[in-house]
Amino acid sequence: MRFVPIIALLGTACGLAATYAAGPAAIAGAAGSAAGKAAGKAARVYDSTKRLLVPATSETPTFGSDAPVFRYAAIQRGSIEQTVTVTGALQPVKTIEVGSQLSGQLARVYVDFNDTVSKDQPLALIDPRSFAAKVDEAKAALAVSDSLVDIERAKLDRARIDLQNAKGSREVLVAKLDSAQAVKASAQKTLQRKLALQSQNVVATSTVDDAQTEFTARVAQEREAEVMMSLNAYSVDGAQADVRRIEAELDQARMAVPEKAAVLAAAQADLDRTVIRSPIDGVVVGRFVNEGQTLAVGLESRATFLVAHRLEDMEIHAQVDEADIGRIAAGQRAHFTVDAYPDRRFEAAVRQVRKAPQNQQHVVTYTVVLSTSNLDGALLPGMTALVKIVIEQQDDVLKVPLAALRFQPSGARADASPGRSGVWLRTASGALQRVPVTVGAAGTEQVALKSGELVEGNQVAVGQAIRPAGMEILGIRFGS
Repeated sequence: MRFVPIIALLGTACGLAATYAAGPAAIAGAAGSAAGKAAGKAARVYDSTKRLLVPATSETPTFGSDAPVFRYAAIQRGSIEQTVTVTGALQPVKTIEVGSQLSGQLARVYVDFNDTVSKDQPLALIDPRSFAAKVDEAKAALAVSDSLVDIERAKLDRARIDLQNAKGSREVLVAKLDSAQAVKASAQKTLQRKLALQSQNVVATSTVDDAQTEFTARVAQEREAEVMMSLNAYSVDGAQADVRRIEAELDQARMAVPEKAAVLAAAQADLDRTVIRSPIDGVVVGRFVNEGQTLAVGLESRATFLVAHRLEDMEIHAQVDEADIGRIAAGQRAHFTVDAYPDRRFEAAVRQVRKAPQNQQHVVTYTVVLSTSNLDGALLPGMTALVKIVIEQQDDVLKVPLAALRFQPSGARADASPGRSGVWLRTASGALQRVPVTVGAAGTEQVALKSGELVEGNQVAVGQAIRPAGMEILGIRFGS
């Protein structure tokens, strides 16, 4: 029996709600046209909004009217960043294509993708047998060249000895010539003395004849010594010519030695190149050959491996539009996200602004290189990064949502002052009051307040929705 009044009260409320809900329809039907209905609804919205833009009164809202519902956001204090948003690809700081200068069959491949390598570590081996044979051939040619040098040096020593012998013989011949000349002079004196004695009839004619014969022999002996001197001079000149010839041959043999040594060094270098080595410390991010594959090197060396240097340090090559490039400078801070970790923010810094323009379909962009750290290895080469480069940052400032600056309530008169910003503040009575403000740096969702009558915690309107006014009993809404 105690529940009867409550049930009766609920029944009465439901009846009133049904009557209230049917009221606008009955009124609209009495108006006699759909245009009258729409005009009446718009007028009620305007009146309801207008009442909220002035201080609250004691007027009681009428059931069945459309009441505007505003969405609010609080004024906050903190830091704000003005950014330029660009996209780019993550790359290692240094990437080297390791190629082969030789043609041949790969006997061994020592590394695979993602292997960590150190400088000069072997990556692959080309069959070295033919190159080793060329090294042996070059060594033999060098040994022959060294032997030829030794032979020519021995010849030169022999030629020099012959020259010394010729010069020594000349001295002997000179002595013989001197002796022959002395003997000749003695024989001549003897002949002259015998002739003088013969004129005095002291000596016999035979004695004079013997003296004459002796003198003639000594003259012949002198002439022989002179001829031997002439022949010795030719021998000395010939020996000297042989020395000069052999010295030239020795120089030629000596010059052949470096040539053969260079051939050996080239063959040794080719043999060393059969081992393809890593030029840097890094990680193998590309492998383009397999064991047993034949490399045919033409005018360009073929890439066999791709080695990235230190994936702990990476860089982003971002394309910045020409309209924004004037605000980008080296050293600016940036942060970015990648699709693999959408909830994680990575830090970066502008390292270089390249002055080489790129024109694609009449759109001019410039490459901006940003450096970032990748100590945990989360970032991989080739990932697309959404980068926000911080152009300006202001700390400890009041921030208001950009939507509050764009918001204009229905029925409110727009401010005709050009270039003047304002927000709609929610007063203590629940009404809206427009407050002029001056803004500073703008972020993606908020803007800094430079001046105005707002304080931290103020509620400003950011949007409006029209909700039919109804009646609510015990938390249950009727008429909407």
